[in-house]
Amino acid sequence: MVHSKEELGMQLKLTPTTNDLQANGNGAVPYVVSDGRVDFFPEKGVAIEPAPEAKKEPEYLKIAIVGTAPSSRSLAPVNDPSWTIWGCSAGNQGMLSRVDAWFEIHSNLMWPEHEHFGKPYLDWLRQQTFPIYMQDNSLIERAIPYPRDEIVAEFGRYFFTSSFAWMMAFAIKQGAKEIGLWGVDMASKDEYVLQRSGGHFFIQEAMRRGIIVHIPKESDLAQPPALYGFDDSTNFMRKIMARKKELSDRIGPMKQQREQLTQNITYLEGALEDIDYIQTIWGGAQSASGFK
Repeated sequence: MVHSKEELGMQLKLTPTTNDLQANGNGAVPYVVSDGRVDFFPEKGVAIEPAPEAKKEPEYLKIAIVGTAPSSRSLAPVNDPSWTIWGCSAGNQGMLSRVDAWFEIHSNLMWPEHEHFGKPYLDWLRQQTFPIYMQDNSLIERAIPYPRDEIVAEFGRYFFTSSFAWMMAFAIKQGAKEIGLWGVDMASKDEYVLQRSGGHFFIQEAMRRGIIVHIPKESDLAQPPALYGFDDSTNFMRKIMARKKELSDRIGPMKQQREQLTQNITYLEGALEDIDYIQTIWGGAQSASGFK
C-alpha cells in the first residue's frame, strides 16, 4: 500500500528503528523505499525485500597486446598496473616481466617439423600461472578453450589472419575501452600479404566502436595501405615506381654478366679439375717411360 506525506500526517523515516518496531508491534511505520515512494513497514515477522543495489560501473579495461617485433616490444606498459598485459608466441617466452593472459592459437606445435621449439615452449607454458587461451586443452590440460564460434559469429570469418586478430576480437568482446599493440609490426613480406589486412580490420573495428587504439610510432602497423587507383598516381608513388624501374634496369645487365661469368667460371673450374687429375695421377708418367 502506498501513501503520500499528507495521508500519513507524520514525519517519514528512511529506516525504522528497533524502538519503532517494538513500540508499534504489528502497527505500520512509514518508510521511504528506493525509488522515492512511501510505504509502510510490513507487519511484525513478515520479511521485507531489500532494495536493489545500484548497478556498478564496469571496470575501465585497458588491454596491451604484446608481440615479438623488437621495434616496440620493450615499450609495452608492463610496469603500468592500469594495463592488462596479453602475451603470445614462443618468441615471447620469458621476455615479459608481467603477463595477465596468454594466447596460443596454434595447434601444430608438436608436429615433427615444429617439435624442436614446440616442446620446450609448451613445457614452459605448463609452468606458468596466468590464464592460457588455446583452441582446446589437448596440449595443456588447464588451457581455456578460445570461444571461436562466438567470436566468428560476431565478426565474420574474413579477417582472422593472425594471433593478433583473434586477440583483438577477444579484447573488443571483453569490453576493453583501450587496446594497445606493442611488438606488432606485420612488416615482413609474408605478414604483409597474409596478416596485415586482418590487423587493420580489427583496428578499424575497435575505433568504430569507440575504443581507443594505441600503436607506437616505431610500429609499421599504423600505416594504412595505399588507396587502390588513387595513391598510385601521387607524386610520391610516381617517384617510387620510377626509382624501382631504375634499379631493375641496372640489375638486369648485371645478372646477364653474372650468368656469363658463372658459365666461364664453371668452364675454368672444370679445366682446373682436369689439371689436378693429371698432376695427381699422371705426374710421374714421363720418368716412368724412360724419358727425361
